[in-house]
Amino acid sequence: MFRSVELQLKKRNLKFIKMELLTPAFIELNLKVKNKVEAISLLADKLDQRGCLVDKKKYLNDVLEREKLLTTYCGHHIAIPHAVSKAVKKVSFGFCRTANLEWDKNDEAVQFILILALPLKIREEDNNHIDLMSQIASLALEKEIREVWETAKTKEDISKTFY
Repeated sequence: MFRSVELQLKKRNLKFIKMELLTPAFIELNLKVKNKVEAISLLADKLDQRGCLVDKKKYLNDVLEREKLLTTYCGHHIAIPHAVSKAVKKVSFGFCRTANLEWDKNDEAVQFILILALPLKIREEDNNHIDLMSQIASLALEKEIREVWETAKTKEDISKTFY
């Protein structure tokens, strides 16, 4: 599965980032929230609790501002909210599975959320966030991966899909 993601990235001249270097900061199997803002807020809390952020309030604001620009819903019941922010201590992401959450009015209901926290870097060569976002999005769009996410009984089952 992962090899096909690597090939897709090479076709688009994107850098392949070894996912074993980046494991989910958290995995939630049954997130119960009422709306997108509540989901993003709760997931930002989880990133903060795991030491990924320096300023949770700023990160949350940055993610919500990014969300206003363009939806982070990417099809197949997946949303990838994210921010490149000074409020982020280290590159990190979290995964959650939820039950038919309305993300935006014109989109299908969301079942999977991958929240990304990407630090703002001074030097351009340090900004691999586009490559990373593309890699995670490519992985999320693999049908076999989504099937595992849908049926997984344990966090370990989900975690294995990232390496």
